[in-house]
Amino acid sequence: MEEYKYLTSEVTMWNVAVERQIMVKGPDAGKFVDYVITRKATKVCPTGKCKYVILTNTEGGILNDPILLHVKDDEWWFSLADSDINFYLQGVNHDGRWNVDIREIDVAPVQIQGPKAPALMKDIFGEEVTKMKFYDCIWSKIAGCDVVISASGFSAELGYEIYLCDAHKNAETMWNAILDAGKKTQLESHRSRTPP
Repeated sequence: MEEYKYLTSEVTMWNVAVERQIMVKGPDAGKFVDYVITRKATKVCPTGKCKYVILTNTEGGILNDPILLHVKDDEWWFSLADSDINFYLQGVNHDGRWNVDIREIDVAPVQIQGPKAPALMKDIFGEEVTKMKFYDCIWSKIAGCDVVISASGFSAELGYEIYLCDAHKNAETMWNAILDAGKKTQLESHRSRTPP
C-alpha cells in the first residue's frame, strides 16, 4: 500500500527489464508488421509513435499483446514480456518473403511513473520530453547512453518508459544517473528490483 500511495502521489522507478524487445528492421519492415498484427500499423503508427497491438494465430487466438514502437522509418520494436514471439516472427518469414532482419535486441526498459514523472524526466532529458503526447516515442541520451523514451507505462499515472540500448553494458550507468537526478523529486525505486 505504501508503494501504491507513493506511485499515485510522487514518482517511482520500476525495473521492467523482463520485457524483451524484438526488432523488425529492413525495407519490408512495415509490410511484415502489418501482416502479423491485427491492425494496419503503417497507417496508424508513423515513425515516432507507439501502439498497443495484438498478434493472433490462424484461429484468432491471441499469441501476445505487446506495445509496438516505430523507432525509425525502417525499424519497429515489439515490446513484450513473456513469450517467444521472436521465434514465431522468424518462422513466419522462414522463406525470406519479406526483406527484414528479425531478432531480439539488447534493449531493456525501466519505467518512470507518477505525478512527478514529467518533472524528473525534464531534469534528465530536457523540455522536449514534456511535449510528448501519449504513445509518442523519441530518441535521446542519458549519461552518454542511447535510449528511446515512450510516453507510456503500466499505471494510470503520468509515466514514461526508457528503453536502454546496449543494456548489458549500460544498465548501471543509466540506473545510477536516474537515481542521482531523482534526488530532487524524491524518486523511489522499487525496492525488490535490481538494475536491469
